[in-house]
Amino acid sequence: MYVIWNTYPKLSYLYIFFLIYAYPHVTWAKKITFSTADEFFLDTPVTTPYERVTLDFHSFHSRTKNGSTTNTPALVANVGVYPDVQAYAVIPATLAAPNHGSRHYGYGDVKLGLKYRFVHETETLPSIALYPKITFPSGESDKGLGNGTCIGRFPLWMQKTWDKWRVTTGGGYFVNPAKGERNYPFGGVLIQLQITKYFMLGNEFVGVGKINAHNKAKLISNFGGSYFFNSHSFLAFSIGHSIAGAKNFVAFLGYGIAWGPLTDP
Repeated sequence: MYVIWNTYPKLSYLYIFFLIYAYPHVTWAKKITFSTADEFFLDTPVTTPYERVTLDFHSFHSRTKNGSTTNTPALVANVGVYPDVQAYAVIPATLAAPNHGSRHYGYGDVKLGLKYRFVHETETLPSIALYPKITFPSGESDKGLGNGTCIGRFPLWMQKTWDKWRVTTGGGYFVNPAKGERNYPFGGVLIQLQITKYFMLGNEFVGVGKINAHNKAKLISNFGGSYFFNSHSFLAFSIGHSIAGAKNFVAFLGYGIAWGPLTDP
C-alpha cells in the first residue's frame, strides 16, 4: 500500500474517510463468520444471503517484472439476488505503471459475475458452486488500463468447515482472446481460521498457468483476513508473493459496508 500512498496520496485519503465512518459503529460482530470480500483470489462457494448487499471500497496492487498495476479506488459489490444466487461486480479506477514507458490513470475494466450454489454443506459433503466472471474492456488497452477484449473466468469452488476452520478449494479456466494473450488454467486451496467471532485470518496457495509468451506460470502464497466492526462494516486485507515461477507481488486493502439479512430465508 506504500506504493499507492507515495504515488497518489490524495486517493489514499479516501480510506481514512472510510475508517472514520466505521468508528462510531464499533461493536462486537453478531453472527458474522468469514468475510465475503475479495481479499483472497479463491472464492467461497457460499452465496451472499438473499436481499443482502455488500459494498467493498478497496485498493489492489500487483507488481511483476514488467511493472505494476493498481486498482484504486475500486468498488466490489455483492448482492444476494435469490437464495443460493449471488450477483457480483467490480468497478475500478486503474493506475498502470510499466517499468519502461509512461504511467496512465483512468477507468479500468469492469467485471461482472454470477455465483450459483447447487450443493449445500453437510456432515459429509462440501458446499459447491459455479462462479463464472466476465471482464469487459471498459479501460483503454493502449494505455495499459485494460485488456482490450472480454475475458472469461469459469471456476468451480468447494468448501468444507470444521468448527473454526474452513478449507476452500477448486479452480477453472481463463479464456482470454486478446492479441498476444493465452487461455490458461488456475486453481488452489485456501485455509481460514475464525480466531474470534469478528476476526478471521487465512492463507491461500494459488497456481496460475502461463498467461502469455512473456510470463511464466506461477504459484502464489497469499496471507490475509478480515475484521468485522459489526454486521454492517468490516476491514479486509491481504498480502502475498509468488513462491515459484514468474515473480509477482500482490496486496489488497478494503473497507466494506453491508446491509440486509445475514442468512437466507
